[in-house]
Amino acid sequence: MVNPIIFLLAFATLHTVVAYPYTSTATPSNVWNSSNGAILGSGTALYSIYFGFNSMDGHAFTLSVFLRVSGPIWSANPDNPVSRDAILTFTKEGNLLLNEGDGTLVWSTDTKSNSAGMRLDFSGNLVLFDHNNSSLWQSFNHPTDTLVLGQSLCRGMNISVKPSNTKWPSARIYLSAVFEGLQYSYQPTGYSKLISDTASTTPNCYAFVNGSFGFPDQVFSLPPARSLQYMRLESDGHLRLYEVQHDNTVPQPLFDILSIAMKFCDYTMACGDYGVCSDGQCSCRSLSYFRPQNERHPNAGCTLLTTISCDHAHEHQLQPLNYVSYFSDSMFRSLATPSLSEEVCKQSCLTDCSCRVALYYGYSQNGYCMLLSEQKLISLAEVSSDKNLFSAYIKIQGKKTRNRRIRTIVGSITAGFSALAILFSIIMWKLCKKEEEPLFDSIPGTPKRFSFYELKEATSNFSVKLGSGGFGSVFKGKIGSETIAIKRLEGVAQGTEEFLAEVMTIGRMHHLNLVRLIGFCAEKSHRLLVYEYLCNGSLDKWIFHAPSAFTLSWKTRRNIITAIARGLSYLHEECKEKIAHLDIKPQNILLDDKFNAKLSDFGLSKMINRDQSTIMTRMRGTRGYLAPEWLGSKITEKADIYSFGIVVVEIICGRENLDESLPEESVHLISLLEEKAGSGQLLDLVDSGSNDMQFHMEEVMEAMRLAMWCLQVDSSRRPLMSTVAKVLEGVTSLEASPDYSFVPSFASNHTGAAGSSSSYVPLGSHLSGPR
Repeated sequence: MVNPIIFLLAFATLHTVVAYPYTSTATPSNVWNSSNGAILGSGTALYSIYFGFNSMDGHAFTLSVFLRVSGPIWSANPDNPVSRDAILTFTKEGNLLLNEGDGTLVWSTDTKSNSAGMRLDFSGNLVLFDHNNSSLWQSFNHPTDTLVLGQSLCRGMNISVKPSNTKWPSARIYLSAVFEGLQYSYQPTGYSKLISDTASTTPNCYAFVNGSFGFPDQVFSLPPARSLQYMRLESDGHLRLYEVQHDNTVPQPLFDILSIAMKFCDYTMACGDYGVCSDGQCSCRSLSYFRPQNERHPNAGCTLLTTISCDHAHEHQLQPLNYVSYFSDSMFRSLATPSLSEEVCKQSCLTDCSCRVALYYGYSQNGYCMLLSEQKLISLAEVSSDKNLFSAYIKIQGKKTRNRRIRTIVGSITAGFSALAILFSIIMWKLCKKEEEPLFDSIPGTPKRFSFYELKEATSNFSVKLGSGGFGSVFKGKIGSETIAIKRLEGVAQGTEEFLAEVMTIGRMHHLNLVRLIGFCAEKSHRLLVYEYLCNGSLDKWIFHAPSAFTLSWKTRRNIITAIARGLSYLHEECKEKIAHLDIKPQNILLDDKFNAKLSDFGLSKMINRDQSTIMTRMRGTRGYLAPEWLGSKITEKADIYSFGIVVVEIICGRENLDESLPEESVHLISLLEEKAGSGQLLDLVDSGSNDMQFHMEEVMEAMRLAMWCLQVDSSRRPLMSTVAKVLEGVTSLEASPDYSFVPSFASNHTGAAGSSSSYVPLGSHLSGPR
C-alpha cells in the first residue's frame, strides 16, 4: 500500500530542496530532475528521511538519502555532483539511471531483474523491489560515509571519505570489512591498520544495532539508542556516533567509536603539515624553522618561517630534524625508493625544488629515500633515539652570502666589540658567581642538579616545545629511558624569586597529585626546572579546545576534580607549613596517560606558618581565577579554594570563566552561575558537547553545588579542601547550602575588559601568563 502524500517544507539553511509533494514509493517509467526536490520520504514527527536531489550551493547536486536535520546519509554520486539539468530515470526495465543534461551516464543501479517499484524505508534504506516485494537492490549494500542503526558493514563493503585539507589528489580514508577483521586505511599511500583481529572467527558482517557495532564475538559497545542514531566517517578520519534527540534539531555527537582501538597518533592527519605526533600530542619540532599554524590548536600543523623560492634554489639548505620519521613504516615502504647513501638522498632533495622534506631509512649505504613535496606532507612521527634508523631533513630558504669586503668590515668591528665583551663578561662572571652559586647551593633537601649542557643534550637543543607562559617555555626531553619536561625560565632577573619558590616548595614534596620535580639547573644565567613528563598535557586543552571526538567523560572529569582536591588538601593541611599554591587554573593541572591529574607550577606559591591566620603579599595569580580577598592583599590558603571552585565550574561547563569572544552578557561564567543558581536553571550551564554527562546529572549537580560552596565571597564560609575531597570520595555528604553570591558587590567598581560589571578583574597585579 502506498503511504499518504506528504509535503516537504524547504529548509534553505541546510540544503537547496524544492517543496513538491511526494510519496514513499515510486514505480518504473518515472523521470525526475533537480526541480522535483525530494522524490520519496519517510519519517516521524521527530525526524524525517528523504530521497532526492540535494545541494549545498544550489548549483551542484547529489542524488541522496538525507536526514532533514543532518544532511546525506547515502549518496549515489558523492564525488561526481551533477548540474541542475541532470535527470533521474526509473526505466520500464526497473533500472535507476542518473544522467547529466547532455545524456552522459553518471550512475546506475544496474538492476538485472525487472523492478516493480522503489521505496524508502523508515530506516533510511532505499530499496528496488520485485513483484514479490523481494529486494533487488538496496542502498544499505552500497554505503558511502555513513551507517544508520540497523545497517551492517559486510565483507567487501567499506565506508569512505575524502580527508580534510589533504593535498593528495586521490586521497581517501576507508573503513572496510575484510577477511581478517575491520580495517582502517588511508589511500593511496598504503597505510592500513587492523582495528579488530577476528582471530579464528571470520564474520561476514559488522552489524550496527542498538548498543553495539560488530559481530557476536567482538563488539564495540555504544551508548544505547534513545532515538535515531547514525555513525559517520568524517574528514578528519574519526568514526563518530550521532543521535537525533527529541529536544534538539541538531544531531548530538555521542562517541568516537574507534577511540578504544586507535590512538591519537594512529590517525594520518593528527598533527597537520610538518606537525610531529608523539604520545598523543602535536608539536612543531624546531621553532627555529617553524611556527604553529594556530597556537590554540596544536593539531593544525606548522608553517615554515621561510618561503621556499625556486628562483633562488642555490640558496636552499637542509636542516636535520632529530628523532623524526614519516607517519608509518608501511607508508614509508610503499613510497620510498632505494638509495645508495644518505648524502645521495639529501642531494636529490636539493636538486628537486618541489621537495620539502627528505627522509632516509637505513645505514650509511643501501638505504631507502623518500622525498616529500607540499602535496605529500601529512603528520610526521617521533621515533625513539635508541632505535632511530631514520634521518629527516627539512628544506629551508638560506640567505645569500655577502661579499668578502662586507664580511671583512663586519669581522673587524665584531672582533673589537668581542674583546670588550670578553673583558666585561669576566668581570661580571666573577661578581655574579660570588652571589648566585651560594644562593642555590644553600637550598636544603633540593633535588638533583643538572648542568645546562646535560639539559641541552636531553632536549636536542630545546627543539620540541610543549608550551610557554609568563615565566618561560617548556620543552620535551629525555634522560636515559625517562621522558622529561623542562621549564626554561626567561628573564631571570624577574624570575629568580619564582624559581627559588618552586625548587624549595615542590622539590621537597612527594604526592600522587603533585607533579614530581626531578631536578633543576642554576648555572650562570640559566634557570631550568626538570619535571616528570605527563603525556596528555594540561587540562585546558581537554575542556576548552578539544574537538567533540575527545570530549572527556563525566567519570574522567570527576576523577580530575577529586585529584585536584586531594593535591590541595595535602598542600594546605598535611605539610609542616601550609602552602598556598596561588595559581590554580586548568593550565597548571597536568594529565598523565590515564588522565590522572597533578598540580604543577609552584612559582607563585607561598608558605604560611600554622600560627598565622593570614599573610600579606602582593597580588599574584591569573585573571579570572583570583579570590575577592586579593583586593585587600591579605590572603590565606582559602584563595586556592575559590580558584578550585572556578576550575570545577569550568570542567562541568566546558568553557573558560572569562571568555570575551561571547556576547557581553555571557562573558563571565561565574556571574552566569550566580544568575542560573538563583533561578534554578543550573542545567543550562552543563557542557552540551558531552552527552555522557546527561546520564550522571545527579552527580554533576552535586559537584556544581560543591563548587558554589567553594566560591563564597566570605572566605571563612568556604570549606577546607580535606572536606571537599571527602565529599567527592563519598565519605561525607554535602550539607552546606551556599549563598548564590560568588561575585563581590564591590566588583562593580572594577569593570572587566569586556565591560561586564560583574567581572572581577584586578587593576594591577603580579599575574602569571598562560602556561
